[in-house]
Amino acid sequence: MFCPNCGTKNEDDALFCGNCGTRLVIDVPQETPVQESVEEEPEVTPVQENVPAEPEETPVQESVTAEPEVTPVQQSVPVQPQQAFGQQPVQPTQFTGQNSGQQPANNKPARFPKGIIAIVVAGVAVIAAIIIFVCVGKNVTDYKKTAKQYVKAVAECEWNDAYSLINLPDGEFLTKEAFINVHADATGEKVEKMAADDIVSTYSKMPGNKAVKVGYITDSGMQYNDVYLTVANKHYMLFFKKYKVSAENLVVKDVTIKVPKGLTLYINDVIVGDGYKSDASKNGNGSSDEYVIPYLFNGKNNIKVTGEFIEDYTTQLYAAHDEDTFTVGTYNAKYVNSKLEELKTQARTDVDAIINAVQAKKDYSAIADRVCKEEKKNIESAYKNIYDSYNDKYKTVSNLKISKFTASIADTSFRVDSDDGCPVIKVSIKLGYTYKIQYSGSDKANDKNNNNNSAYIYYKYEDGKWKINSMYLGFGFY
Repeated sequence: MFCPNCGTKNEDDALFCGNCGTRLVIDVPQETPVQESVEEEPEVTPVQENVPAEPEETPVQESVTAEPEVTPVQQSVPVQPQQAFGQQPVQPTQFTGQNSGQQPANNKPARFPKGIIAIVVAGVAVIAAIIIFVCVGKNVTDYKKTAKQYVKAVAECEWNDAYSLINLPDGEFLTKEAFINVHADATGEKVEKMAADDIVSTYSKMPGNKAVKVGYITDSGMQYNDVYLTVANKHYMLFFKKYKVSAENLVVKDVTIKVPKGLTLYINDVIVGDGYKSDASKNGNGSSDEYVIPYLFNGKNNIKVTGEFIEDYTTQLYAAHDEDTFTVGTYNAKYVNSKLEELKTQARTDVDAIINAVQAKKDYSAIADRVCKEEKKNIESAYKNIYDSYNDKYKTVSNLKISKFTASIADTSFRVDSDDGCPVIKVSIKLGYTYKIQYSGSDKANDKNNNNNSAYIYYKYEDGKWKINSMYLGFGFY
């Protein structure tokens, strides 16, 4: 067999030319794969890369690739590529001089599995979050920063901001509005160039406490304030100690406020319920309700006392010390004029009810619902005296009528009964009345009148109503 490339005569069963190394066996299994193989081959590639790339390699071709003893392959000799039968010879393929066993170069970048990438990204995010968490936590819980913020807020009268920085105890009267009211008269100055340093004090030596001296500049000059801070009850973001300004010098404890019985007390516009009442009777004062308030702001606190029959009384309590006592006197409360007019009208109605029951010969039960429970015996006795005088067996009294009735409030100031502390008011009465009287054994009835009789009724406020506590009506039939 002659070499188609150089014309050298070779053995009939030779695979390659002994002179130039051109492949001598020509496989023509399919024309198309041979053409695709030639097109995919780079211009200059090792023979080792060309042979495995052929999609339909015959067993003879595979054995050639694995054969290490072929000398021509190891040399950089031009190789004539395989040509199809009947076609013109193609240009020989150039050898690179690499060893036949060397793997082809891989120019594609390495790729990591998606799961590993996700884990790496998540880890980086967690580390970043931890760093941010620590930085933010330390910044927000910096006690010196808190001290400076508080001093600045107070100096510039920013009471909303100052209130939020105080470690206040639980107390329904320690409202933001109350705190603002305490400092309503304060005037502020613009603060600049602040600095804070730790100071040693008895307070700062206690666990969880800090003491800081804050210096700052205003138009008035250099200023200094000592600020005491304590760890708030709840940690910030679960881990960091959050410091707030101590309320030790800002609030007072256990302030007692005494108010006349039957009236309602408000502190800083918050109603004071029965839960704050102490047993005033044990202290020897049954005429007032005593309220013990656990916490109030040190300073001015608004006090209001109301009742359905008095004018609202307002004042200010200046709380300065623990266990202070403040009293709203009965002289502070004034009756509402409309209620006094109602009470005068009620007095006339009650007198009419009494004389009607007497003329109808009814017993005390006819007027019992108009009388205070504890005064039943006294009022019953007074009623019986009128009843017996009118229904005497030795005379006949008839046609009893009220001819004149003038009621006035004897004392417009608020007063209380000494026994139970319920409000009491006296209605003075000028009473005129007429009647007929006929004595036993006489055939003639005489007309009688009393035009200038003095009387009174004491009313006490009981169970939401004014009821007769005592009375003198001055009825006499002679």
